[in-house]
Amino acid sequence: MANSATQMKTGAVDDFLSGADPWLIAKAMTMPDSVLVTHEQPNPHVKRKFIIPNVCQQFGVKWVDTFQVLGATGARFDLLPT
Repeated sequence: MANSATQMKTGAVDDFLSGADPWLIAKAMTMPDSVLVTHEQPNPHVKRKFIIPNVCQQFGVKWVDTFQVLGATGARFDLLPT
């Protein structure tokens, strides 16, 4: 992240550190079998903000997106008639 941080827009580091994302990633780093779930997609070219998949890749944290979890668990959403 150090190399990434120097390429980010001004304020991106402060915005990232003021939220919950770094805490989630740090906790996942302490739990080797954990997998962080996010709706964000990796984008190595983003400069406006740090996104979870990019940071996870930088630190070797396993992650999946929401749709992968829904597919893997066989989740279904049924609309009930009113």
